[in-house]
Amino acid sequence: MSENIVLSATITIPNGPKMPLNRTLTVEAYDKIDVTVPSGTTDMTVDLQPSAAGQVLLLLVTSDWYGATLSYKANSAAGNPYTLDEPHLLTGKGAMAMLESSAAISKLLFSNTTAGPSAKDAKVQILVGRDATP
Repeated sequence: MSENIVLSATITIPNGPKMPLNRTLTVEAYDKIDVTVPSGTTDMTVDLQPSAAGQVLLLLVTSDWYGATLSYKANSAAGNPYTLDEPHLLTGKGAMAMLESSAAISKLLFSNTTAGPSAKDAKVQILVGRDATP
């Protein structure tokens, strides 16, 4: 059974261009994942799919706060960290290839390096749209 994910946004620059974006992505399955990344956490693993062989077509990562002390890596603790300084949205196989090195994305590893008086947990939401039968 397929599901449609409707993506709609408008990028507007005051006194400048306005660019609408309207897409419908057809996926076989989707997952919405809510996690709390505690202060002081390094490489907390969040599984994105039941197996490593899936085909992710949409990945949205949001948080209740953003900044240089909140990041994630794709698939491996040895991977490059991506700072979650704003919401991250990737759609399509071309965009997903930016996160995938030699393996299809199957998990994210989150780090929250806040500490001391500025320590705070991050409430992260992840939306994954994928083909369930590669």
